[in-house]
Amino acid sequence: MNLLLASLLVIALQADPPPTFEVASVKISAPATTGGAVQFLPGGRFVVYNCDLGFIIQQVYGVKGYQVSGGPKWLNGWTNRFDIQAKSEQPVAEAQLKIMAKSLLADRFQLKVHSETRLVPVFTLVPGAKGLKINPAPADEDRAPGTGGIELVKRGEIRGRNVRMAALVSYLTNKLERPVLDKSGFQGAFDFHLEWEPEGSQPADGALPSLLVAVQEQLGLKLESAKGPVEVLVVDRAELPSAN
Repeated sequence: MNLLLASLLVIALQADPPPTFEVASVKISAPATTGGAVQFLPGGRFVVYNCDLGFIIQQVYGVKGYQVSGGPKWLNGWTNRFDIQAKSEQPVAEAQLKIMAKSLLADRFQLKVHSETRLVPVFTLVPGAKGLKINPAPADEDRAPGTGGIELVKRGEIRGRNVRMAALVSYLTNKLERPVLDKSGFQGAFDFHLEWEPEGSQPADGALPSLLVAVQEQLGLKLESAKGPVEVLVVDRAELPSAN
C-alpha cells in the first residue's frame, strides 16, 4: 500500500501544472464606465472590459447567469467591475484560453467553484391546446434544413427562418433567464414571426401581449412553469483581486 501511495505521489508531482498567461493585468474599472465585454482573441489574448466577476465567470466557464450560485454580494452588479488584459506566450486555441482564464481567476480572485445538479425553476415548451402555428421551412436546395437563424427585427420582435426548435429554445432561455426544456415534439425546420410587448415599455392602445402569451397565441406553443435538473456552478470563494 505504501508503495502504491508513493507511486501516486510521484505521478502527481510530475503532472504538468495548469497553463498560465505570460503577462496579466487586473484592474478595477474606472467609475462611470459604460458598456462591457469579455473576449478571447487571436494570438492568445484574454481581454475583459468593465465586467463584474459574475459575468466573467459565465463567459469563462460557458454557463448562463441562472447557472451561477453563491459567492459574495459584489459578484454581480455595478459595485465592482474589472478590466483584464492577459496574453499567452504563444497563440493558443479558445478552449485553451479559457483554461488559462480559469487559472487566472483562481490566482487573482482566489476563485473556487464546484459543479452540482440542482432542481431549479424551468419552463417546458409544449404544444398549445389549439396546435402549432409555425410554418415548415420551404425546401431549399442551397440550404440544409435547420441551418438558418433568428433575426432581431426590433425590440420585442424577432423573425426565424429555417430554424429548428433548439434555436427558439435557446433564444427563449436567454430572454427569460430561465432554462427552457423542449417538449414540443416538433423535429423539423420552420419559419416563424414573433412580436410582444417588451418589458419596461409604455403600452399603447392595442398593446401587444407579453412574451409568454405571444408564444402561445402566435406560435401555438405554451411555456409551462416546472422544476427540472440543471447543472449549477457554485461559487465557494471569491475575493477582490490581488494587486498586479
